[in-house]
Amino acid sequence: MEPRYALDEAAWLWHPELREGDPGMVAFRLDFVSAQAEAVRLQVSADLCYTLALDGALIARGPDTGTAAAWSFSGYELNLSAGAHRLEALVWWARIPEAPEARMSWRAGFACAGLGAAQPRFTTGLAPWRTALMRGLTWGPGLSHCYHVIGGAAHVNLAEFNLDLAQWATPAVARPALVAHATGLAAAGWRLEPAALPEQRHDLWRGGRVRGKLDRWPEEPTVKLGAKVSSAAGWSALLKSGRSLTLPAGAAQTVLIDTDDYLCGYPILELSGGAGARVRVQWAEALYESENLSGPKGDRGAVAGKYFHGFGDTWTADGARRWVSSPWWRSGRYLLVSVRVGKKPLTLHTLAIERTGFPYAPTATFKSDDPSFGPVIELCERGLQSCMHEVFVDCPYYEQMMYVADTRVQMLLSYVTAGEERLPRRGMELFDYSRGRDGLPTMRFPSSLRQESATFAMIWPWMLHDFALWRDDTAWLRRRLPGMRALMEGLQAGEDAAGLLQKPPGWLFVDWVPGWDIGWAPGTRTGRCSALVNLQYLLTLQRAAELEAWVGEPLLAKRWRQRVAALAAEMSPLFWDESRGLWADDDSHASFSQHAQALAVIAGLRTPDPARWADAEANGLAAATIYFQHYLFEALGLLGRADLVLPRLAMWRNLVKQGFKTPVESPEPARSDCHAWGSHPLFHLHATIAGVRPSAPGFRRVRIAPQPGPLKRIDTELPHPRGSVKLHAKFNGSTVEAVVDLPPETDGVFVWHGRELNLRTGSQKVRLGRTGA
Repeated sequence: MEPRYALDEAAWLWHPELREGDPGMVAFRLDFVSAQAEAVRLQVSADLCYTLALDGALIARGPDTGTAAAWSFSGYELNLSAGAHRLEALVWWARIPEAPEARMSWRAGFACAGLGAAQPRFTTGLAPWRTALMRGLTWGPGLSHCYHVIGGAAHVNLAEFNLDLAQWATPAVARPALVAHATGLAAAGWRLEPAALPEQRHDLWRGGRVRGKLDRWPEEPTVKLGAKVSSAAGWSALLKSGRSLTLPAGAAQTVLIDTDDYLCGYPILELSGGAGARVRVQWAEALYESENLSGPKGDRGAVAGKYFHGFGDTWTADGARRWVSSPWWRSGRYLLVSVRVGKKPLTLHTLAIERTGFPYAPTATFKSDDPSFGPVIELCERGLQSCMHEVFVDCPYYEQMMYVADTRVQMLLSYVTAGEERLPRRGMELFDYSRGRDGLPTMRFPSSLRQESATFAMIWPWMLHDFALWRDDTAWLRRRLPGMRALMEGLQAGEDAAGLLQKPPGWLFVDWVPGWDIGWAPGTRTGRCSALVNLQYLLTLQRAAELEAWVGEPLLAKRWRQRVAALAAEMSPLFWDESRGLWADDDSHASFSQHAQALAVIAGLRTPDPARWADAEANGLAAATIYFQHYLFEALGLLGRADLVLPRLAMWRNLVKQGFKTPVESPEPARSDCHAWGSHPLFHLHATIAGVRPSAPGFRRVRIAPQPGPLKRIDTELPHPRGSVKLHAKFNGSTVEAVVDLPPETDGVFVWHGRELNLRTGSQKVRLGRTGA
């Protein structure tokens, strides 16, 4: 309704030839002179995406993805020398399917504001900005054999995509500068908020191995790789040492590059000569064992005789020496680079990747006498990092979406491994913004298409609860609770007469269990009352009650505790199966799962004997897959049976043996090879096996309850809001000897075989056996 930031007083600009809704890539340029060395501060944003450069050098990419109701802008400081300078922005806009589905938009535009005395020199609408339409960009389809929504494949004709030859014009105003309205009318479109995140990474990756080579340009979408690689010395030198590679007129070559990593980034190519030559860079997470793209992929490191099916971008050279990239970032392990040269030779000077992603910096360490944990930790950390960007993404290759269930696990990993709370805060805020009139957050957000799921919405308060324990910012947390209360009211409005949720809205996804209908909880699509849905509701009520108590709202806490007691009383006779000693999946008692037992244990209900459900196959239960094993491990840890967790880490050891670089989405044949919800062993090594967890809000108290199983030694350090928690422990039968270091303003308890020893701030030694200290 009125300006709050300098950027609110800037006009939003766009190219005059483009109507609202027309896709396009538009350049903006401002030439200016600094009379003397100076520091200039700017605020910048755009819709959909921008790249900002000063005197030809990259400054930043942006903005952080969000919603028009809370649109992100970034601040920059330019340290300028005396003389002439050029500030440029390259902005692109498109609708889905050309744009990623995870990028929301109001309309195309670009805005820049100078702060203080710099306002008239740099602010759009005041300063003499010029604009040019970058022709030559067209879009091809994404992958068609699966759900793939990260936008289209870019095709760039460099002869028409040239800033030096572009026709520069006066920009059109997409939205004028904001002025205060005396009657409270709100301006349409973007409501600006300062970026909450640091700049994404921009480091340059070079390297990789040539694992396959074809002397042709493949027209077919699926390419078979041979058993042998013909001479590729020139390509190898280009990749490893940056030595230029010249391909003669008429040549056609394709190389498969194995990065031996999992990369997220923008391809960076430097070309010269070869007017009319085409260069294509496609990405894939893995190779297929046959042309059946729904079939198995096998050993992820094997190449010979396998098939490449990928996604990427194409450039047509104009003969000049040019740096080129793609409008949006890509990801994967393998690159298929194809070149078809025309009548003149083409030289490749650089083939690299500008890596992107949140600047994740893990500080936690976990060491033991079992060396097999090292590769598992590396696999899981790489998976987590690959899914940390402007938001937590479920998978970088196929969707780049932030889903509630995935994100809760990723947030826990961020706290435990890096003490990182900026990206979790952003995620919780965005889910808060996504809430509908029933109070429920969407299943995923940001997203151009709204998707509902009550089972995912109920996990949002779990995130808030995790934040309250693992981090220390009650004031920030309190700002989220009005949204949580709206969610709780919406859920309560959907109860039946007994206080149960029969069929709340949306896709009631629980887990990718083979035999379950696209992840739906059993019974939810056939009119039965689901134990899994109501167990989640019970857990949500419990967490809401604790959150209200922690922020000083005892009456609200009492209200939710009363609902907890009433719901638990209704659930026990309905879902507990006395003959099997287990919780049924629904009121028909026709099926049973590890999921129901795990949630019941976490909720503190009647405890089923782990002998009846920890081994799902032996007991005829649906087994938790890679995602839901997080909750399985939580339940086993609560029961003091982490000895049953350690053998299950064999699945992650097998991923390493099979050539995976990151955890998978689901049981084979998996779609996504990079899903950070499968990185949860990082959490459980610290919080379940080493047993280090907060036991009071703000991590003011620590509970250390190691469950080492066969391990003889555990050394762990994990970040804490006021430092770090360190544990160095040796185990000998029923005895533990440990040194514990706690940070300031923190105390706690050490638990071992039912014995407890109080802990204080600082360093202390612990020696406990079954009979005491």
